[in-house]
Amino acid sequence: METAIRWSSSSTIEEQRFLLVDVAGRSFRYCKVESYDGRDLKYETISINRNVPVLRAFDWSSHDENILAVGEGSGSASVLTLDNEQSLPLSLPVRSQRPVNAVAFAKTGLLAVGLERVRNDSSLNLWDVEHRLLASTSPIASPRKSSLEPVRKYASSEGITSIKFFNDQPDTLVAGVKGACIRLYDLRESTGNPIIQFPTTSVHNIGIDHLDENYFASAGAQKDTTIHIWDRRVGPFLSAASLGSGSGHSAHSGPVLEYRRAFEGLTPAAQPQIWSLRYCRGQRGYLGALASNGDFKIFETKQAYTSEVNGHDQGGWTSNGQSLTQQKLRTGRVHHITITPDSSGRWREDIARVVAFDFTNLAGSKGRPTALILRSDKGIEVRELQGHPPAFALSSTGHLIGSGINHGIETKHTTDGDILAEAGLFQARPRMDDTHSLATTSSQRHTGPATSDGDLDRKQHPAYKWTERFSSRENHERWFEDYYLRQVTNVEAALASLNLSRRRCVRGYLFDCQVNMDVVAEDPWLQDMWGWINRTKRLAADNSLVVRGIDLSYLGVYNVWNVDFGSEKSIRISGMSGNPDILYAVEAICRSLELPELTSVESSLPAHRRLCLHICGFGLSAEELHLITRSLASQGRHTKAAALALAHGDHKTALTALRNGSTSMHRELSLALAGFVQGNTDETWTSTIADIASSLSGADAYALAILTFVRTGSWHSILSETYLPLQYRIGVALLYLPDADLTTYISTMTSECIEHGDIEGIPFTGLSEQAVPLFQSYVLKYHDLQTAILAISHTSPRYFSSPLVDIWRGEYRDLLNTYRLFIPRVRFDTGATKLSASPTGVGKPALAPPAKQVSLQCNNCDQSLDRNPAHVSISAPGPPPSSTTGSVFADHKSGTVCPKCGKHMPRCAVCMLWLGMPDPHTKGGAQMNAQALQRNTEIAKDRSGKKGRELTKDFITVCRECWHMMHAGHAEEWFKENSECPAPGCNCRCATLDAQGRE
Repeated sequence: METAIRWSSSSTIEEQRFLLVDVAGRSFRYCKVESYDGRDLKYETISINRNVPVLRAFDWSSHDENILAVGEGSGSASVLTLDNEQSLPLSLPVRSQRPVNAVAFAKTGLLAVGLERVRNDSSLNLWDVEHRLLASTSPIASPRKSSLEPVRKYASSEGITSIKFFNDQPDTLVAGVKGACIRLYDLRESTGNPIIQFPTTSVHNIGIDHLDENYFASAGAQKDTTIHIWDRRVGPFLSAASLGSGSGHSAHSGPVLEYRRAFEGLTPAAQPQIWSLRYCRGQRGYLGALASNGDFKIFETKQAYTSEVNGHDQGGWTSNGQSLTQQKLRTGRVHHITITPDSSGRWREDIARVVAFDFTNLAGSKGRPTALILRSDKGIEVRELQGHPPAFALSSTGHLIGSGINHGIETKHTTDGDILAEAGLFQARPRMDDTHSLATTSSQRHTGPATSDGDLDRKQHPAYKWTERFSSRENHERWFEDYYLRQVTNVEAALASLNLSRRRCVRGYLFDCQVNMDVVAEDPWLQDMWGWINRTKRLAADNSLVVRGIDLSYLGVYNVWNVDFGSEKSIRISGMSGNPDILYAVEAICRSLELPELTSVESSLPAHRRLCLHICGFGLSAEELHLITRSLASQGRHTKAAALALAHGDHKTALTALRNGSTSMHRELSLALAGFVQGNTDETWTSTIADIASSLSGADAYALAILTFVRTGSWHSILSETYLPLQYRIGVALLYLPDADLTTYISTMTSECIEHGDIEGIPFTGLSEQAVPLFQSYVLKYHDLQTAILAISHTSPRYFSSPLVDIWRGEYRDLLNTYRLFIPRVRFDTGATKLSASPTGVGKPALAPPAKQVSLQCNNCDQSLDRNPAHVSISAPGPPPSSTTGSVFADHKSGTVCPKCGKHMPRCAVCMLWLGMPDPHTKGGAQMNAQALQRNTEIAKDRSGKKGRELTKDFITVCRECWHMMHAGHAEEWFKENSECPAPGCNCRCATLDAQGRE
């Protein structure tokens, strides 16, 4: 303990006093608060005593603030006054010298002194010093050691660590016995034995709750930051027999609340020590704890009433026999008042650590408890506790609604704005514009160190220099973190980021790959994935990958090279007996697609390589290569064009692309490549390559790839450059690796992509069963279930079934319903059903459509939904009547149910909610009917017909052809843009039928 501060319990708003204790300076300063401006507390000194012995413990009398007791290292305790430092203290000696650990005043004038253990001598002495101090009419003139003897002696041959008196029972004290227990002594007992004992090693810094003295707290020894809270009513009463035998411990002898490791050190060796435990004076249950590292916490405890325990109340105590409801404690909140040191273990120079504290008996400006804090620089501040945080609710549409003060959040006034204002609520809405506010911010912040002609590959993260050489996957992860996490600067931006799925869905993110590429324009990795799916989808639609009943649509490099069609390969190999000729099918597909021959490497499966090259976008013909390279060069991406041509062995086209570049880097790369092609690899050329490499530290991935190949002459070195896009490395591996090495490379990279959720691995796995674990890892990392289910729906359940995909589909449907995007959800259902039929959407769908709906007749028992019991056929077959017989309403929200069997009416084909009207006999239904009556009154005044549609929006509409049902409002919204039925699997053109009926 370096210093201490104590608040006067008799302070008032007009006069606020406290005591400052300087341990090193051996002084007590009695102070009065003058002013406090929120930062600096100014005070004046009322009195000071500098004639203080070397102290180890002290206590300030609560009933006479002029008296102090000090415990010394020699074992003596001294009583002194604050207003006369010239007088000598009253000394209370002991027979055997040892340090004093604790002193405590009682309200009756007794002073308890706790000492270290010594053999055959008591360590807890009680002195009656009050009557001597009061009887003296003059200041204490001299110490009278021999005339004073303890009135009570306890704890022989034991060490006492902490002492406190109870104010409500001043003849009772609690003491901590070192390393053994906590004891409660009744001074009226002549035997000197404790009445209650709690076995524990947490016996230091005992503090009693001022407003509920049944509870007291204690702390552990050095490097033990455990805090225990005890209830004196549930401790076991001890007798002489139980003390002698060591028994007496009951099931209720433990703490009512425990905080293990209440404070943490940076390392186990640097574990802090609890310096002080003190309860709040103005409100019950607030326990403050200060650690030696300056960490200051306040534990807010609440009472929790539990079952009865044996015992009866005897003035706040329990004894065996009767029953009493036990009041246990729970933690309501933990207030972290001050911060802990930084990672280096040192406090910031501009922040002085807390060295002492005490609660005041006055509430703060907001009516909450306040604490007086003393810092190491002698600064004093007053800290009022924060109240409970305001209640917040995040809606599915991305609106944040909270109660309390508007903390800089823009308030949105809706139709219910008056209600929100009266309730003291605010509502924040996300930025839902179509300009991608996050994307705009990102592009403004990271223009990046691109070359002058914009030859920076779009997958290179501009915020990171290429000297760090992150892999393409790591660049995606860092881009995601920067784009969606670091850009969030306010609440609206955070809500917009949380609503990414909803924003994409509103913009048409579904099964149209070209539209999807536009929607995810800010994410080049997703753009490439949708581009690959779009190209594969066109091939599947033309049946270009189907030969003799063998369907290779949507397969990846791994599947084709290893001839792995998954666990349900019979779906892909239909109508064939015996072993299918896969090699013939692959060769036939290569001939059909006119894929160029492979000349770069010898292979036993050249047709498989050619098809795999086509799957990943490589294996281009000379004409295709020239068209692509010219297109890239026109966009200023000369290095990518050169790298693509170089991988295909077209050195001339690569040199042309580089020479057409406008920067010195392009010219240097063209010179290096020309020298490599001509075979000039002498020492001069080698040193030139080294100089070029040093000047290209900020170049893009393809420039570094060209330089790496020129320097090494090996395509294996390109495969190890993970900063290159994975699709480029796949193409290089297929073009140049031997069969055995290629098999190992494909298997290794596929496993890595699945493990890390790398979306670039889709050309490896395709949209086969191997893609499911890849998308699972992707969803866990990027939280993008929407992309996963939209992509995998192209093949599942058409080619394979997966319980996980079924779960994703159901979760995404629920998500859209939660967003109240019923029309997009119906489009998702119908689109997924069509994809499950075949790539062209023709045939029986693998996704079962919902059951056919009927009119106002129960699907379960074929009975009328008329509420009149006379209209229900008694002789009709069906299950026995349910508890809802006689009413067609379960409640006002669940819609109409059958009055006979209790089953619901069908669901709306758009919103999937139960059809029916609210029950007017329920409370909620009556309110809804009252609102409907008010709308009818308004409609009567407005004959335009606009409000008339609002009245009927909940009515039931039925298609007379397919008999699917919808709410009238949803049907109107759906058929504004569609002519087919919204029910998945139904091809009925309901809107056309309606038009014909009007004609």
